[in-house]
Amino acid sequence: MGLRYSDPYVQVILVGFICFCCPGMFNAVNGMGGAGQADPKTADDANTALSVTFTLCSLIGAPVYNIFGARVIIPAALTYVLYIGSYLTPNSGFTIATGALLGIGAGFLWTAQAGIMMSYPTEAEKGKFFATFWMIFNLGATMGAAISLGREWSSGSAQAVSQSTYIGFMVIMAIGAFLAIALLPPGKVIRADGTPVSLHRFSNWKREALEVLLLFKDWKMLVLIPLFAGSNWFYTYQFSAYNGGGYFNLRTRAFNNLFYWMFQIFGAGLFGFFLDWKVLGARKRRAFIGNTVTLVFMSALWIGCIFVQQKYTRESVVALKADPTLQMDVLSPGYAGLVIEYALFGAGDAIYQGFIYWLLGTMTNDTERAARYGGFYKTIQNAANAIAGQVDAIRTPYMTELAIAFAINGVGLLLAYAVCFTVPDVTEEVVDNLQGVEGETKLVGGALENEAAYTQPTDHEDVEKGDY
Repeated sequence: MGLRYSDPYVQVILVGFICFCCPGMFNAVNGMGGAGQADPKTADDANTALSVTFTLCSLIGAPVYNIFGARVIIPAALTYVLYIGSYLTPNSGFTIATGALLGIGAGFLWTAQAGIMMSYPTEAEKGKFFATFWMIFNLGATMGAAISLGREWSSGSAQAVSQSTYIGFMVIMAIGAFLAIALLPPGKVIRADGTPVSLHRFSNWKREALEVLLLFKDWKMLVLIPLFAGSNWFYTYQFSAYNGGGYFNLRTRAFNNLFYWMFQIFGAGLFGFFLDWKVLGARKRRAFIGNTVTLVFMSALWIGCIFVQQKYTRESVVALKADPTLQMDVLSPGYAGLVIEYALFGAGDAIYQGFIYWLLGTMTNDTERAARYGGFYKTIQNAANAIAGQVDAIRTPYMTELAIAFAINGVGLLLAYAVCFTVPDVTEEVVDNLQGVEGETKLVGGALENEAAYTQPTDHEDVEKGDY
């Protein structure tokens, strides 16, 4: 049976390509080490502004998505174009302002992405949808890493990124932003059984504010805070200490970077489908297995990394930076194990975040609630990432940074077992604000429990409630 344009899987593939073009290309530019005409201080200030607004707007991203729908993705994605455009000017104030705007756009985009990716699939396909999205999205960073490697392999020094390259990335990002026009409203996205993925009316600010506040009373969300915090915390150690600390020379860092993002694709593909594998048993059993696999995998990575980190410190790499011929090169003896470790860090990121999205997906099939869960997750994730950056900024010893990241990952995954105990075979939840349904009703496995209670809305109601 062929895929329909209104098929949820096709819509998630579209979201994957939107993120490939926008945040994926943003990661590609970062992987190339470019900041255009902005000086390092301006780039740091812009990143700080981005982190602050990204954190705040992840929390309010769900209300924005639930009120305005997927159309919010277009202006959100265009902020990536604007930010890269700031690299073409030496105006520091403009670069910092666009960094703040990008944080707003990223918060809205990633919350909408989470709501779509977690609520559109059936309960048997949550892992498949994550795997598909994550693989497409990370093709962008992989492409950027390949370009960077090609530019720096023979030169031995960082090459300036040309303005035409930035313009090319801006064009790709703009295409991705306007690709969002092709996204159907949830009411027109139809599963194989003929039911729409959502029957919600557009929400309102008062209702959304209350629902967001209630997240902070949900014990599951509170228990998962360390798990969420750990999901980007390790980026600071991996990028700034392991790969960027000074132990590797420039082309080797570029080589490592390529394998990191490439293994994100492999990790997402394997683990996403693994979580949906019914041979492993019921969903609760798969939740425990997925949690355990993630815990064992991440623990093995961190333990292995301890042996690598014993090779250098912040102090010892000063001499290596002064004389790059002393740095580890791709052709140096003993390098193979180091790149394997870093590549598996990429796979570990995909596995760790894949488990989070899958676990959150077992809690709801409702588009509104999925967006709120995703927004809460991204809020904690970005706040923790900002703290991790400050830990590195005060020149914390690399081994200490490693220990902190290991501890947060370990505690988060151990606490997640408490939520695994609550995973049902079929999710039942009470929802409201549905078209054609008065008051509250129950969703069972994402479908209305009492189809007879549903009355088809009129065309006038469709227009009012967001059938754009």
